[in-house]
Amino acid sequence: MSEDEARRRVRQLLLSGDNTLKNRTGDERVARARSRYEDALAVARDAGLDDAVVFAQRRLDALDHA
Repeated sequence: MSEDEARRRVRQLLLSGDNTLKNRTGDERVARARSRYEDALAVARDAGLDDAVVFAQRRLDALDHA
């Protein structure tokens, strides 16, 4: 996967997680969002996108402290 493709995928996963938290109800919404954020973190790490790793990790940390 190219760097541009990885950035697009990370962005898509982060937005999907954000939208899940915003638009869904119930306990499963947090689990679904966490899954998307974890996927984004994995893609970012695999592609060596340090800045994207920070964004994904912040989202996960926010879920842990909410």
